[in-house]
Amino acid sequence: MNNNGTTQIKLKVVLIGDAAVGKTSLSVRFTEDKFGDNYRYTIGGSYCTRSLYVANKKIMFQIWDTAGTERFKSIVPFYLRDADVAIVAYDITERNTFENIKQWLRLLQESAPETIKCALVGNKSDLLEKRQVTTQEAHTFADEHGLYFLETSAKTGQNIQQLFMDIGSIFVEGPLKQNRNSSVITVTESSDPPEAGKCCR
Repeated sequence: MNNNGTTQIKLKVVLIGDAAVGKTSLSVRFTEDKFGDNYRYTIGGSYCTRSLYVANKKIMFQIWDTAGTERFKSIVPFYLRDADVAIVAYDITERNTFENIKQWLRLLQESAPETIKCALVGNKSDLLEKRQVTTQEAHTFADEHGLYFLETSAKTGQNIQQLFMDIGSIFVEGPLKQNRNSSVITVTESSDPPEAGKCCR
């Protein structure tokens, strides 16, 4: 608890997904409210923080942006081993980045704590004319695997704040409201219901 009596929670959030899906842009938009068109590929991982208040609790998001290139994929488990939340990002204009989500989920199952919560994020929603992955298709995939789902645009800032507010609320208030139609829950391997005690609905 800090000096003004507000409870503070620290959450380690790890961004994973293919290269060039906008992981760095997502983290920079959230923490600095900036956007750049020419970020270089992340080498290893980068770190940034930002705090938000949810239900009078201060949540410090400790965000690790990991490399998506094959060359550095072997070190991603290092960042995942004590993570609270994984954001698995894909580019709605590049179908292969969505199809590779299953590989990233397998990596989570192999390397992340059993208690990790997972969010599926379709980035670059401002590029609707180039869309290759429909919202409904991604939503269905997320439902089948027990994932929270949201589309974002790091360029315009659309849904970036909402993403982290929703993630924070699951640790502060419990399951998200029913009318959100989704919740941040433990990643599951298939469409089978999560085991008892491993889901936060």
